[in-house]
Amino acid sequence: MRLTLFIGHMIMFLLGNSQSIENVRKAFHEAVLKPEVSRDFHAYMLKSQNSSPTIRAYRAVSEAMLAQVLWNPFSKLSQVKKYQREMEIAIKESASSIEIRFLRLAIEYNLPSFLGMSQHIEEDLDMILRNLSSVSSMNLDPGYSQYIYYFLESTGLCSSDQMLAMKQTLENQASF
Repeated sequence: MRLTLFIGHMIMFLLGNSQSIENVRKAFHEAVLKPEVSRDFHAYMLKSQNSSPTIRAYRAVSEAMLAQVLWNPFSKLSQVKKYQREMEIAIKESASSIEIRFLRLAIEYNLPSFLGMSQHIEEDLDMILRNLSSVSSMNLDPGYSQYIYYFLESTGLCSSDQMLAMKQTLENQASF
């Protein structure tokens, strides 16, 4: 446990105050792999002065991820509501962003259904599948493209035909 916290703190220290989208993606991925660093990811995102829609979406996601590690149900709900408000703004500012839609899809997929906050899953999945050809313009590193692919594959949200088409599209774009 201490080692994991140390690693989380070191990652945030090494990333420093640099809020480039690449660093934000790395910090997000680290928090996904190690939920115990969610607090560090949240603190890192709160420091951001960048108000681009994509950074705003990651800031929103950090709110939801923080909810995972809180023990008080009211605090958890408060965090998820903060996520929802921030994500709505990010979506309005950049409705055609596959990355933002993927982030919302991933969070909503993992929210408990009784919260009634998972109403955009089909919409976001459809948008992502219809616009896969623009993934290369997002300048994602291959690992992130693979992350999106494996998330969709592991959730079973896509049919095998959709997964095959997605894999072929990503391979053709050399971002996979």
